[in-house]
Amino acid sequence: MSTYSNNIAAVNQLKENMSGGWSAINAESAARMRAQNRFQTGLDIARYTAGIMRADMAQYDKDPSAYTQSLGCWHGFIGQQKLISIKNTLALRIKIPLSLRLDDCRASI
Repeated sequence: MSTYSNNIAAVNQLKENMSGGWSAINAESAARMRAQNRFQTGLDIARYTAGIMRADMAQYDKDPSAYTQSLGCWHGFIGQQKLISIKNTLALRIKIPLSLRLDDCRASI
């Protein structure tokens, strides 16, 4: 039996064990999600991303001059665009100041 078929059987068994509590779950859909998912748990995802971050920080520590110092600009840009969108949607004719600090994007009306 294939892994996909085994996953379908496993999900069906879980559904039976739950006495109808999971009746809305489609076993084939759950098996497909398992097949597509690289990680089994949230902890696996955290370990993977932490590894990437450690490698990035090691490269940064070797040569910080190769990296930009404007780490928060993208978030500020997105925040500004969102505020403009809200202002236009609500047809407000007031100024909306936006703080573009590296670690904090705040809006006040």
